[in-house]
Amino acid sequence: MIGADIRALLARSELFRGLPDAATDRAIKAASLQTAAAGTALFHQGDPPEHLMVVGKGLVRMWRVNGKGDSSTIRLMAPGNAIGCVAVFRQTPYPATATAVIDSLLLSWPAAWIREATEQSPAMRANSLDMIGQRAEELVRRLHETATERVEQRIARALLRLAAQAGHAFEGGTRITHRLSRQDIAEIVDTDLYVVSRVLRRWAGQHIVRADRLCIVLLDQARLERIAAGAA
Repeated sequence: MIGADIRALLARSELFRGLPDAATDRAIKAASLQTAAAGTALFHQGDPPEHLMVVGKGLVRMWRVNGKGDSSTIRLMAPGNAIGCVAVFRQTPYPATATAVIDSLLLSWPAAWIREATEQSPAMRANSLDMIGQRAEELVRRLHETATERVEQRIARALLRLAAQAGHAFEGGTRITHRLSRQDIAEIVDTDLYVVSRVLRRWAGQHIVRADRLCIVLLDQARLERIAAGAA
């Protein structure tokens, strides 16, 4: 990424948007560029919070393991998303592991620099509070969905979110641009692999989606939206 690309990324990122030019210049100067091949762990659940990262290109999966040893995907982080923000701001261990889903490029700042910059910048302070609030709201929403909605609704909503994050027009539909397994979807919606496979096969027969082993194309997004809303 060149300087103009980094500036444009920070302008739309969760943490750095709305900063004065001088503050953006300081953030760019303090940033380190880091490449991560698909499958690379950026940090692990329980590690001390040494860095905050922003996804520049690619996609990063946030996932954690519970006391029983079961893993679950918490969130997929697209370009502009900040990784490790809650741990850095609260100075607590990372609550999840961050793994690159595809080859990715990230901007990284030392945790101490982020905390100092946030203290000095009203815009970063406001953005950080918004980010933490959004993460908490998302967790509550997902818990509510898991408790009250049919699994088809949760799968439809997950696919729509992923398409909004990382989708592009493809052969009459919207292709989710990263490798996405049925197990990934199962963890996102808190169900099992066999349920996801059965639902995707049925939707493929109805021409709602086309699902290969690691590629999903949304063919009828309007129908998925109705399913997600519980209207179909």
